[in-house]
Amino acid sequence: MLVLAPSEGFIPSELWLQVRKKIIANQNYQPARKARHSWMAGKIKCGNCGHALMAIHSCGYLYFRCSVHAENKSCPGCGTIRLHDLEAVVYQQMVKKLEDYKTLTGRKKKKAASPKLTAKQMELAQVESEIEKLLDTLTGAAPVLLSYVNTKIEELDSHRQALASEIAKLTAEAVSPEQIDTISDYLDDWENVSFEDKQKVVDLMITVIRATSEKLQIEWKI
Repeated sequence: MLVLAPSEGFIPSELWLQVRKKIIANQNYQPARKARHSWMAGKIKCGNCGHALMAIHSCGYLYFRCSVHAENKSCPGCGTIRLHDLEAVVYQQMVKKLEDYKTLTGRKKKKAASPKLTAKQMELAQVESEIEKLLDTLTGAAPVLLSYVNTKIEELDSHRQALASEIAKLTAEAVSPEQIDTISDYLDDWENVSFEDKQKVVDLMITVIRATSEKLQIEWKI
């Protein structure tokens, strides 16, 4: 997010660039790292604390481990979960869910655009427009006006985030018949589907996966 302000920066640009170069040169710094071990990455969460599960190697196997438990032990952890065993279970659940979806919908006619979704999208566009107009007034504004504008922007941004969340949920419910056909084709040939396409299928079908060694909960988009 870029915010224009009537003041000079605290950090000189030369120092900022030097620090950035040092961080990028650091081998431990891995920006925008892509998932490598599981197509469930980004969806798989600890069933106890809700934080991300990470893949680790141990005794020749890949396991999922709670990131919070690994960091400070404030979560009891997810127990012993073999990565490939959980993937097999989730895949079976996706196949079953798709069959149930086909049975329930009949799905040959394309769904009409949701009036509620359209209304929320229009409301979001209006809120974003108001935020942009307020940001334009910040340059050279008096302190009193700055305080008012910042407060108003915070209120609008909270509303914007709420609208974006509602739109995401409504959009998730509107999976098209064409997408269902694509998902079905991928699931039928899962072993030969690329890692990236598996991630796309999971993203179309699933909101979040919560798991421990004793329980599995999947929040579906369809």
